[in-house]
Amino acid sequence: MKVAVVGAGPAGAVAAYALARDGADVSLFERSSWPRAKACGDGLTPASVALLGEIGIALPPRARFARTLVTGPRGAGFRAAWPRGVPDGTTFERIAFDALLVRAAVAAGAHFYDETSVDRIAGDTVTVTAAGRERTERFDAIALAEGGTGALAARAGLPPFDHRLAAYRGYVETATDLPDEYQVHYAGAFVPGYAWIFPVGRRRANVGAVLAARGDVRAALGAWMASSADARGPLGVDARLEDGRGGVICIGRSRRHAGRTFAIGDAAGIADPLSAEGVSQAMRSAVFFARALRANGGDPARAGIAYERDVRAFDANNREALRMRGLFRYLAVPMTSLAARRPRLARHVIASGYFPKRDARWFLQTFTAALR
Repeated sequence: MKVAVVGAGPAGAVAAYALARDGADVSLFERSSWPRAKACGDGLTPASVALLGEIGIALPPRARFARTLVTGPRGAGFRAAWPRGVPDGTTFERIAFDALLVRAAVAAGAHFYDETSVDRIAGDTVTVTAAGRERTERFDAIALAEGGTGALAARAGLPPFDHRLAAYRGYVETATDLPDEYQVHYAGAFVPGYAWIFPVGRRRANVGAVLAARGDVRAALGAWMASSADARGPLGVDARLEDGRGGVICIGRSRRHAGRTFAIGDAAGIADPLSAEGVSQAMRSAVFFARALRANGGDPARAGIAYERDVRAFDANNREALRMRGLFRYLAVPMTSLAARRPRLARHVIASGYFPKRDARWFLQTFTAALR
């Protein structure tokens, strides 16, 4: 079985790794010079850490984070741990994390080509350009891990995304040690989005924000860093954001398979619309894709049916997350204020934000936790 994977982010690298490990002839194409940075919060949630363990990719020793600080628009805040039975989260700058995954794919037998753009896909034929030279090659299946801004999925006939979020991040070097926790701040300018502070070193933080509506996320983040005590406390009063990068998070795609082509990762529109987390979903979709091909003998038609069935689990989560996001503009103040006094509700808020959500259950679970 010969497979092309377009894009060397977490989805593409894990797909290449899983397929090559099972004996497939895999070509992993990346248009950028490698390694490259990405606009990302650099957080690896327990779901990501657990999945890496499942597929046999070891993380080097990293700081572990077992709790999250959440603050609301009016300053009320609470801390809560991840649910029992899941591993701690961690952080890993994407320039290094993505490189680790690509090394695992190459070690498993995948062929990696950076500075190589995939220009056209016609049936089983892929046209790529490297160093100004164009060539074509045939593949049994093609995985598009091109992110939310790639054009190949649309050219393959896949439908457009349903929703978009805007995000911006940079790095801050601090004068004092950062607390061992994720920080999520639902400041008024961002709600139902949020600002974050994720330690990537003892005195280095990934600082960013995500907006669920149109607006200048970069300007909103700068204003929050300059004026908010939640930012000035851990980061300092003169914090400077370095290496700023923005991006778009695309959510919702009614179909992810056409012919021999499969959309995986952010190209599949499976990031969580409430938390904006997408790394664990991206890697999981890659596992679904590799499993579907393997289980169906490389037949793209039958594999497409299996893949679409598996990826629908993300759609169920996202329907509920979109409902939660729609209400969060009104619930952010009372929820964070009440969670600051009620640990059970605090734990539920953390679990509902970062773990799978089920249609129509969140409201009952939240209000039950609030009343107990």
